Amino acid sequence: MKAIIFNQYGGPEQLVEAEVPDPVPSPGEMLIRVRAVGVNPADGKWRSGMFQAIAPVPLPHVGGYDIAGEVIGGGDVPIGTRVVAMVDPFRSGAYAELAVADPSRVARLPDEIDFATGASLPTPGLTGVQLIEDDLGVKAGQRVLITGAVGAVGRIAVHAAKQLGATVIAAVRDGAAEHAFQLGADEVIILGSANYDGPAFDCILDTIGGDLVSPLCCKVKADGLICTAATTPIPPDGVPVAIVFAGVRPDSDRLARVVSWVANGQILVRIADRLPLAQARTAQARVDAGSTGGKIILVP
Repeated sequence: MKAIIFNQYGGPEQLVEAEVPDPVPSPGEMLIRVRAVGVNPADGKWRSGMFQAIAPVPLPHVGGYDIAGEVIGGGDVPIGTRVVAMVDPFRSGAYAELAVADPSRVARLPDEIDFATGASLPTPGLTGVQLIEDDLGVKAGQRVLITGAVGAVGRIAVHAAKQLGATVIAAVRDGAAEHAFQLGADEVIILGSANYDGPAFDCILDTIGGDLVSPLCCKVKADGLICTAATTPIPPDGVPVAIVFAGVRPDSDRLARVVSWVANGQILVRIADRLPLAQARTAQARVDAGSTGGKIILVP
């Protein structure tokens, strides 16, 4: 099969198209024909070697997490079943014509959602829901700050927090306030515009990191919580609690719930561009640079 691999760590130029062996499903796994791949910021971070010291990948490596496609073998579902999955790239990366996935990583994709939209959901969707429900344990009536609330993770987190009855304060860049209100935010803060002087936050979900969000993190309650999905450290000066990094975990039930929210029109997904798989370099370069305005999708 055709796949996009990297033979050594480095920039997007390390990505090359290659013929690699078809993945072989283990007992219980599904073999999936990939119809769309969601490009995530983490894809480029693995490629760059950011995590090399703690989790080196075997080289050459097929990267990526998020796919949508059709089951063509294995598992306990009919051939042709439309699915989305957050694959294990150590087992079978997403940037390929075929992938395998354990059922714990897979959810069905209804006909009303196209493959590109489906591929945009697994990692951002699970990250947003897990941060709200598990890592922060959000409860009704709490004031929850979500930075980057109109991004792929943030918009899912906003919806998940509202489902629990929380008051959501969205921290977004200039020009995104109206969009944040459309997503369900109760209040909006423009990042970097002025010092926040409102009530303290019960908890903070950060998707941005760095100096821009540090002043807001100082406004969390002394018994509050801050969880970040960003790899850019937040300066801790003046922050009254520890800032905890939280990674995403496979969860087929929650993934199915995110898919249902999109299918029911409760969450709108932005697709910035669809590119052929062979243009993975371009896709990752754009995601590495940030501010894409939506998900970039690769099509094998």
